[in-house]
Amino acid sequence: MPDARAIPDVQADDAFVTMLALTDTFAPWAVRVAATLRLADLVAPGGTSADTILKGLEAAGESVHPDALGRLLRYLAALGVFDHDEPAGLYRPTALSALLRSDSPVSMRDWWRMDSAMCRLDQTPVLMLEAIRTGEPVYERLFGQDVWADLAAHPSLADSFEQAMAHKTRISLDSVIAALDWAARGDVVDVGGGHGLLLEAVLRVSPDARGVVFDTPAAVATARAHLAGSPVAGRVSFVEGDFFAEWPAGADTYVLMNVLHNWPDEQAVRVLRRGAGALGATGRLLVIETLVGGGGDQRSLARLDMMMLLFSGGRERTRAEFDDLAERAGLAVTGAHPTTFGLTILELGPAAGGR
Repeated sequence: MPDARAIPDVQADDAFVTMLALTDTFAPWAVRVAATLRLADLVAPGGTSADTILKGLEAAGESVHPDALGRLLRYLAALGVFDHDEPAGLYRPTALSALLRSDSPVSMRDWWRMDSAMCRLDQTPVLMLEAIRTGEPVYERLFGQDVWADLAAHPSLADSFEQAMAHKTRISLDSVIAALDWAARGDVVDVGGGHGLLLEAVLRVSPDARGVVFDTPAAVATARAHLAGSPVAGRVSFVEGDFFAEWPAGADTYVLMNVLHNWPDEQAVRVLRRGAGALGATGRLLVIETLVGGGGDQRSLARLDMMMLLFSGGRERTRAEFDDLAERAGLAVTGAHPTTFGLTILELGPAAGGR
């Protein structure tokens, strides 16, 4: 018989517990099912029974198995998504479930719905080994076409993607606005501007400036709807187009926020060259990204870097890598403005002597 003292108590080993947590695939999908079924919307502050939640789902047209729903609710409570008062048979909200409510100002439900673009992106790690072996994105292997073609072909997916990106912009806006004197930047073109959230925030602090949302037709339609009732609406115009093609010319400032990381280097340089062509001699291009090795959450950034590899072939970049992209596009990075959110605003202008 082996000496029992030589056998480690793996259940008490911190590394073992940590590895189990790292390889848990059940919790992420349970949260996504909860988001899809709008379970958080059905749980009242005073508590709601599983039977009442079931009736709420049925009233909404959802078909679920009662026992399976009960088991899911117990698991979600074990994760802390809900609080479970077992003697009373009630489930109550928590700070985590607030993130899943449709009506919450901090809602991230659009990130986790099973029918969302983000959920498709989150399925790509099943082919991570192939991506590591080839260095190529694997989204097309799963869904039949690359991510951008897939979004273009499915408006509901594109809408969910825009909603998720709008949330990402919204939570970082205050820090981006605080990092620069935007009022001194003149007229602004938000390239790939989505909902127009950034442009709206810039124009609020720049009362003499005018702005342009430059994006795809679908994104421009969304921006028009969002900005229609805004106090800055009279100073905004919209241009439909492709940032790989010609940009609107004549503005003082162009902004690319969370755009370049979606693309491999060659495509990123193509985008920047289009920017260089629109700038003129005195214009400036602001690239807003999180820098590898910079002040942002580097663990989350490393995860995002892997996601970019898997779904689009894009990447997160160091300051030196952005310097190289700019040089290849005939530009130069002339300044860097860190934000409290972890993003950095890189200021690009024409390279000395041009190219």
